[in-house]
Amino acid sequence: MNKTNFTNSEAIVIGSGMGGLTTAALLAKDGIRVTVLEAAHVPGGCSSSFSRKGYVFESGATTLIGFDQHQPLKRLEELLGISIPKVELNPGMTVHIDGKSCIRYKDREKWIIEAGRVFGNPEGQREFWETCFKAADTVWKVSERNTTFPPQKLSHWVKLALQNNPMDALALRHAFVSVGNMMQRCNVDTVSFRRFIDEQLMITAQSTSEDVPFLFGAAGITYTNYSNYYVEGGLIEMVRELQRFIELNGGQLLTKRRVSSISQKSDGGYTVETESGHTFTAPLVYSNLPVWNMKNLAQGPIKEYFEKQSGKYSKAWGAFTMGVVTTDTYDDDLTLHHQIHLDDPMPFTGAKSIFVSISKRGDIKRAPEGIRAINVSCHTETAPWFELNGDYDSIKKAVESFILETLRAKLPGFKEAELMLSFGSTPITWQNWVHREQGRVGGIPQSMQRSLLDWSPAITPFEGLFMCGDTVYPGQGIPGVTLSGINVYYKSEMQRRKLINS
Repeated sequence: MNKTNFTNSEAIVIGSGMGGLTTAALLAKDGIRVTVLEAAHVPGGCSSSFSRKGYVFESGATTLIGFDQHQPLKRLEELLGISIPKVELNPGMTVHIDGKSCIRYKDREKWIIEAGRVFGNPEGQREFWETCFKAADTVWKVSERNTTFPPQKLSHWVKLALQNNPMDALALRHAFVSVGNMMQRCNVDTVSFRRFIDEQLMITAQSTSEDVPFLFGAAGITYTNYSNYYVEGGLIEMVRELQRFIELNGGQLLTKRRVSSISQKSDGGYTVETESGHTFTAPLVYSNLPVWNMKNLAQGPIKEYFEKQSGKYSKAWGAFTMGVVTTDTYDDDLTLHHQIHLDDPMPFTGAKSIFVSISKRGDIKRAPEGIRAINVSCHTETAPWFELNGDYDSIKKAVESFILETLRAKLPGFKEAELMLSFGSTPITWQNWVHREQGRVGGIPQSMQRSLLDWSPAITPFEGLFMCGDTVYPGQGIPGVTLSGINVYYKSEMQRRKLINS
């Protein structure tokens, strides 16, 4: 194949997940000629959708928040002057645990009453959740204001000192207390409630109450108490809205362009090569790839840097996911999202819960009338799936069968439905699809051992090379990666002006 040299870009964004799309859209807004390179055949990464046998599935079972005051997706809409298509879900989720079902109401008072009903000790539950709400509200407010956090240079520290209310600094004390510690202080640390909190945190923080700092955990376990949304047609419609903005503002998004090499040019700037034989050059590169991928793509001193960075964050989860299609036998008031706690850990994956997302009734872009498309996700270690050899298919089938039996037993209406389609995906599938090393998804797990400043940095030591995505602060989830894209846009401003104008 003849190599084509695209020399008209001022910025290259590698990866079209929500972190990369956020960055690219903000650059395009400023009139910067930006090229987004996506390895897959559709944009969106882990925040996308795919079609199979006429049905549309999300990348995995997921919720969508971040559009309330002080939250990243609302901020992005305001910065770009767009409105992402969405429909609010209220309530957003049902949790099935120990033979009980509890509704995760958005209304905070209703949720406190519900938590007391299901887990007991209403007074302790009130104290715990009111403390959570106060901390979470502060986290969202402060994270919107502090785009230079975590600070990497003197000017960042100066901005932090000048633009923050000293009273907000009181929230920092929660960085040194785990969610489990706070549960004990409020006298709500029962076996059942800890199981509930642990599995909620696994979704949002990739770790459990013993190891998640309360400062971050509070936002992670209260996300259902903010506005939750559904995108008709799948999250790909949200992705397409950002793609349209980028292209209308002079940028381009190219799929099936898997990057194979990133290197510095001798005269400044970067050369980015793809497996398809295309070469791109630009003074600015923003990578939305996980830090583990970067060590395999970078050349020279950049490679050495990312080898050290990726070695610092060796622990990460993968996902076992399923796409399921059934006839519509579900009650009108059934929530679209469900977390189902398992009586025993799932075979092979060790997962203690599964998360279920059901397509909205009437969303004929995803499934015909009378049919529902369902996504199921659970956590799994990644390495064992790559070591199965001849046992891979049988173990994958066993996990699929376990999940379907769990749905028949615990998801209301599923047992009565006709099963029309089901298929599973392992970390190997994820590696082949979204090209993340070992199929790791969800970012770096939160940990009490990591300080507020111990994050893979957005600004690298190499002028013009920046990072965003779920391995860069603040990490997990669509709101987190969107915020990482907003932050790197502001953090890179001085270098951007210098390199583009030079």
